[in-house]
Amino acid sequence: MPKYVSAKDGPKRSVIYTDSDGRQWRFEGGSRPWRNQNPGNLVPGSVSKRNGAIGKADRFAVFPDYKKGHEALLDSLINMHGGKDIPGLMKVYAPPNENETEKYITFIRKKTGIKGSTKIRDFSASEFEKLWRAIEQMEGWGKEGRIIECTPKKQITGVRKDKKGTIQSYRIEEYGWVSKAEGIRLASPGEVDAVVATSTRGNLFLRSRPNSDVSDNLEIKG
Repeated sequence: MPKYVSAKDGPKRSVIYTDSDGRQWRFEGGSRPWRNQNPGNLVPGSVSKRNGAIGKADRFAVFPDYKKGHEALLDSLINMHGGKDIPGLMKVYAPPNENETEKYITFIRKKTGIKGSTKIRDFSASEFEKLWRAIEQMEGWGKEGRIIECTPKKQITGVRKDKKGTIQSYRIEEYGWVSKAEGIRLASPGEVDAVVATSTRGNLFLRSRPNSDVSDNLEIKG
């Protein structure tokens, strides 16, 4: 499984993660907590930072995995809101200007079974688990979308030709100059933004990816 090290807003409310190998992954669809791997919908701050947040998307913190996001939620409940009862917690955690706070309070009371003014720090282990599970449910955790690799392909920035005008080597981003054979090898799995074509004589060569602009054919790059 990829180890995500940074994250940011992507197109159409998606989240773009970058892993430790430099590859990029787009989390799209599903709920905001799922896309951010932030089951409690925590915003950036001291709690999210000390629990390993790797970015921000749609003003909420983004975590590298559910475990880190879940730990941040528990940290917040225990260390930031432990002295509050359920109404006191919800008025801060889900303020009326952004949420249906009373509906949230009713939902949490029903799920935890707590009707009085018991402080969170005095919840039993079972009650506390019911609390965080209810919050994650209310926030929308579990509504999954899909994860798509979207690593930008390396661009061919130059070519070298022989006296007949046949391309012999390519200059590729991050690789520098490579032979024709190496360029074809890199393009075959999609690492380079080009397609492998076959000449009328059966020889392999690279062409720019087909699009509406024919002016970017590789021959003009050298």
